[in-house]
Amino acid sequence: MANVPKEDYEKIANLYNESGDKATMEYIGENYGIKAPRGVLMRIKKYPGFSYDAENKKIIIPKATEGEIFMGIDEICNKKTSAPKIASVNEVRDISLELLYKELMQEKLMEISKYIKLNRYSNTVIIDRTSLSIDGYQITIN
Repeated sequence: MANVPKEDYEKIANLYNESGDKATMEYIGENYGIKAPRGVLMRIKKYPGFSYDAENKKIIIPKATEGEIFMGIDEICNKKTSAPKIASVNEVRDISLELLYKELMQEKLMEISKYIKLNRYSNTVIIDRTSLSIDGYQITIN
């Protein structure tokens, strides 16, 4: 069984939008020798960049071309650099404070994970009371 090249997806999508489902399946069967052309249509509908509009029964084809996606050599060489953004003192303090909170939370979670294990499969909580007591923690169950 022959495969349909990805380069032909756009041509097949255009045919589907213009001529319909049956004509497209006949075209795929005749030109690519595929016995189940509906699978090819499903693959095209799910292929990244393509999408299917069920209301209008059309395959939406990506509009971006290679030139629009990638920068040309002229753009790369002549690109003007902008001045880097300087963060204000308040932003720096907020970021450093958040990093400190995050680090403290990670330390606390590491400490708790020594004593408490959660088993999601059996929905159980396993608490190591002896290790908690040895390390100086008091246990209270509400």
